[in-house]
Amino acid sequence: MKLLVALAAAALSVPAMAYESGTFILRTGIATVSPDVDSDALALSGTELTGTAADVDDASALGLTGVYMLNDHWGVELVAATPFTHDLEVKGLGATFDLGETKHLPPTVLLQWYPMDANYNIQPYVGLGLNYTVFFDEEIDSQANEVFAGLGATGNADLSLDNSFGMAAEAGVDFAFGQDQRWLFNLSVWWMDIDTEAEVKVPGVGTIKADVELDPLVYMAGLGYRF
Repeated sequence: MKLLVALAAAALSVPAMAYESGTFILRTGIATVSPDVDSDALALSGTELTGTAADVDDASALGLTGVYMLNDHWGVELVAATPFTHDLEVKGLGATFDLGETKHLPPTVLLQWYPMDANYNIQPYVGLGLNYTVFFDEEIDSQANEVFAGLGATGNADLSLDNSFGMAAEAGVDFAFGQDQRWLFNLSVWWMDIDTEAEVKVPGVGTIKADVELDPLVYMAGLGYRF
């Protein structure tokens, strides 16, 4: 809190570098994806396994955003990151167990609105856009293979997740600082509509599927620079 107060005081005491047409803003920081998981029951070869569900843990990675200002109040943002790695769990087949892990990349494009005058040093903003989430490097955990072996599996299982396309929304704020006010301290949060179908092929048992809504909040705190 003291840091935010100090940044706000410094920002108000120095003339700003305007958010104006042609300005490019680069922001980076540690981003954390926190899924709000809603899973259908798992289905084995089309037969629903009552009481089962999938779960997805939080993950953090390096976030990176670039913004091009169309004018004093509107900008276009591209959101990128290094890969997020999520642990996956299954509930309801006896005790909860680790299913495996997956990596994902969430490229997102948003149209942003900056409501304050272009010369303000504290700049809140909101945005709305589209997200495309790519899942890759899915791996089955050894614990899952042991569980499936108890069900009669004749070999190791294989996991895959469908990619997702959906809406995205965001809110954030920049605090300008430094001699020429080009440096920024940034706080931002995104909501992303991410839905996927998880499929586990278990040799000798069948195919297990589940529709999973992730719909995460993504939080980032970091630094930015205006060019």
